[in-house]
Amino acid sequence: MEKWVEDLLEASPTGIAILDRQLRYVHINGRLANSNGLAVQQHLGRRPRDILPAIGPALEDIMNEVMTSGAARCHFEASAEIPAGSGCMTFWDASYHPRFDDDGIVCGIIAMVEDISLKKQAEQVMRNGSERVRKVLDALFTFVSVLDVDGVLLEANRAPLEQAGLALSSVQGKPFWECYWWNHDPLTQARLQEAIARAAGGETVRYDVAVRMKNDSRMTIDFMLTPLRDGSGHIVNIVASAIDITARKQNELALEISETYFRQVVESTPDGLMMVDGRGQIRLINTRMEELFGYTRNELVGESMGKLLPDDVRHLHVDYVQGFFRQPSARSMANRKPLFARRQDGSQFPCEIGLNPMQVGAELLTLACVTDVSERYYAKQMLEKALQEKTVLLGEVHHRVKNNLQVISSLLSLQSRNATPEVHKALVDSQNHVRSMALIHQLLYERNDFSRIPMSVYVERLIHLLRDVSATYGAHISLTFRREGEEAFLELQNSIPFGLILNEIVINACKHAFEPGCPGSVEIVMLSGEQVQVQIRDNGKGIPDDVKLGTASTLGFQLLPLLAEQLKCTLTLRSGPGQGSCFTMVMPDLIRES
Repeated sequence: MEKWVEDLLEASPTGIAILDRQLRYVHINGRLANSNGLAVQQHLGRRPRDILPAIGPALEDIMNEVMTSGAARCHFEASAEIPAGSGCMTFWDASYHPRFDDDGIVCGIIAMVEDISLKKQAEQVMRNGSERVRKVLDALFTFVSVLDVDGVLLEANRAPLEQAGLALSSVQGKPFWECYWWNHDPLTQARLQEAIARAAGGETVRYDVAVRMKNDSRMTIDFMLTPLRDGSGHIVNIVASAIDITARKQNELALEISETYFRQVVESTPDGLMMVDGRGQIRLINTRMEELFGYTRNELVGESMGKLLPDDVRHLHVDYVQGFFRQPSARSMANRKPLFARRQDGSQFPCEIGLNPMQVGAELLTLACVTDVSERYYAKQMLEKALQEKTVLLGEVHHRVKNNLQVISSLLSLQSRNATPEVHKALVDSQNHVRSMALIHQLLYERNDFSRIPMSVYVERLIHLLRDVSATYGAHISLTFRREGEEAFLELQNSIPFGLILNEIVINACKHAFEPGCPGSVEIVMLSGEQVQVQIRDNGKGIPDDVKLGTASTLGFQLLPLLAEQLKCTLTLRSGPGQGSCFTMVMPDLIRES
């Protein structure tokens, strides 16, 4: 072979070999020899099966086919492990052409072989990289799709396909806006088509939209279209991405509804509401506050709460607010402090303020509830004035009744001076009854309490009066009183029958229980337990067995059961010769205090 041909073959960027009819290497350039893993000289005179045992026989079959047919076999791929057992694969792109002699007869093979191992490795690296990217994208819950600049869907990751129950083949190659996710609504499709056109022009587009998912359900997504540029800055693709914000939208809607309800409740409450911070500044008010004070919302928010107080108490406001925030606690309606508030026009009105501390984030605020109590306040004043007037009037009435009864008692005393002994006795008894009733009105007037009187006080005062009476029957008779237990109270309607019963029994004991000139004692004992008992005891000769309450000939003993019934008490008598007598009144319905 001529030298210039050899030089040309050596300079070729492609591996070239020339084989004779027996498929022996006549010439091979260094590029192909190196690719086969042997030197040029180790190839000459040898066949492919000798050089590449693993694939040589198959290559020779192809060469024989080419020589027999006279037609070239171009661009087929072959590979072998070079060197054998190394695990390193070498790939070739081979073309075999028939070689003709001067007579046009096939006399061998011209092999043109390109080592494409590096290309294969690069493709494998790219393929592995693409698979990793695909795996990463498919592992994301984020929706990712790749479109061409016309909006045709090229790729989509697993998330949007699974959520919609789709296969990639059902949407790949279709205009994105015609895919299942979007074609439920023409307006949604039109908006997407317009957004794709803007992204193809270089703009990043982002908006929230509802898309269709499996079973015709809806999902709200945060959707974005981003242009993808090549190294020259030309837009070659559009990347569509989205995240599911359905839950966030639902939460936002729930929050919006909650805030609406809160605002409606705050605005519709009949009381004034304002939120105050630790410095006493107003953060929020409702419409009722504007109506109460005559300020607009903008005029109050940000101002000090002291602006709503009269000048004479405003200086106390700072200390009060600081004290409350040092020990915050809810102040219920019952604990509200009545005070006067100041309107914008300077007028004042009585109000009550309830305070409720609220932790808002890291800040402690207070919700103040302001109630206009003008009507109740002035009605209370009128009621107190009327009550005071009525108290004065009742006091005057009891005073006058007491005086009138004392006048009656004095008249009876005058009448008894010139009366016969029998009449004198009746007049004295009547006088005692009148004095016991006058004592009741005396106590009511003195205590300024017209609903009840303490039983022990009444008994002690009545005994003091009866001592004077008992002296007429014998100076030797002593009257004493003792209370065991808590105090009991007599209501006005019970006090008169109680006094008459007590008066009748004590006077009767003074008159009949003791022998003339003999000493004696009458003791009244008040016992307070589950029921109130009053015992009137004497150490006299006792009451005859034939004398019974309600059947005796004396008027007093006949009236005792009637008075006990009016008092709603049980009256019993225990007596015997030489044992004295004991009257016991049991009164279950009395008011008691310790």
